[in-house]
Amino acid sequence: MHFPQDTWLTKASRQLARVEQLLCNVLIIAFSALLIANVFARYVLNSPLFFANELAVYILIWMAFLAISIAIHNDQHVRLTMLIAILPKAAQRVCYWLTELICLAIMVTVLWYAIAWLRSPSIHYDIAITLDWPKWHFYLIVPLFCVTSIFHLVARLFDRSRASFVLANDEE
Repeated sequence: MHFPQDTWLTKASRQLARVEQLLCNVLIIAFSALLIANVFARYVLNSPLFFANELAVYILIWMAFLAISIAIHNDQHVRLTMLIAILPKAAQRVCYWLTELICLAIMVTVLWYAIAWLRSPSIHYDIAITLDWPKWHFYLIVPLFCVTSIFHLVARLFDRSRASFVLANDEE
């Protein structure tokens, strides 16, 4: 499928979103299988999987961060556009660019602090109690999310077909 003003950056962003979606699909299957296995073990075998709840929480956290990144790629986050809709087109474009740049600045800041946080000594000794695994593996989703979100935002900034907000009409 070819889109009118595709650049290598928008194509790469689209591919990254597909990989993120695939990873979300795998995680939701793993989450479902884990919970089904835990229910079976608990009620049929009378011996629950003691690690299932903790692992399920980490899977959900990873899915949430990946879904947010996918939503950034698809530009599907909730916006209040009532005031923007009454502005002239030029002012709408300025608001769009300003919003995108603020989001980019926030993601870069969160990435900066996430890397510093992951490099702190206390993180290296933090262990998931029931899994007996280091938690830093699970925490990697935060900088990973920031990097993918930054990539999607930069791709969107250089996409000439996106110069303003997509405003809802009365039928939606």
